[in-house]
Amino acid sequence: MTIQQYQKKCSREYLKSINFPEETSFLYGNPVQTVLPIETAIGKIMVIGPQPAAKVYFVDGIPDVPLFNATAPFSIEPYYDGNRVRSSYTGQELSEVILDTLEISREHCWLTSLVKVFLFDDDHVKKYRRLGKEIKANRALYSEYANKSLSWIRQEIEIANPKAIILLGPDVISSLLLFSEKEAMDLITGKVVEKKIIWKNSNFICLPPPGVIMERSARNPWPRKFALQIGPKAAEEIRRLEAQPSI
Repeated sequence: MTIQQYQKKCSREYLKSINFPEETSFLYGNPVQTVLPIETAIGKIMVIGPQPAAKVYFVDGIPDVPLFNATAPFSIEPYYDGNRVRSSYTGQELSEVILDTLEISREHCWLTSLVKVFLFDDDHVKKYRRLGKEIKANRALYSEYANKSLSWIRQEIEIANPKAIILLGPDVISSLLLFSEKEAMDLITGKVVEKKIIWKNSNFICLPPPGVIMERSARNPWPRKFALQIGPKAAEEIRRLEAQPSI
């Protein structure tokens, strides 16, 4: 299957395959749709996040209200949110922190997410209610949607044939590698974890979840751990894997 064939198939069939309610919409009625991988380097590094972000806006004095689907996973496309020019926090973190530390360019990555639709949490529900729209929180269904998305991510791995697969956060790690969330947290070391996917062993590198590395506070240990331990180890492992001949 080619990249374009996969994109077309995923665009047509994904929502139905995970039993996602097709009537789910943002504040002004824009449908919540499948967010497809657009940056798709072959034979390089794959990055899998938990779910796509949405474009969020400043609405009637309320910040960060999700209104539209993201252009792509980890998009860094700038836009005006009603108050300032911004882009996705997860896209910024990936480019400015993770890939910079790992000495990888976006052009050498296949960027995707395990669950391919934006999911609303309780905070989004409260914001929508203040703006006169009732929605149901569906973030709690993440594990269910993730399990139903595994066949799609396996197809991407087969097409991308990556040297290494970076998994961001315990949700992705536990779903894809079949570990508990506690075991998944213990794997966030930057070291390679080998597991057979499709027809051969794949090299997985587990990193902290999106957002936490940029969140600077005394109570958050992840920025320091990533800078001093996890990031450098992951960079070393990627250099080792990239030096190996392709199969």
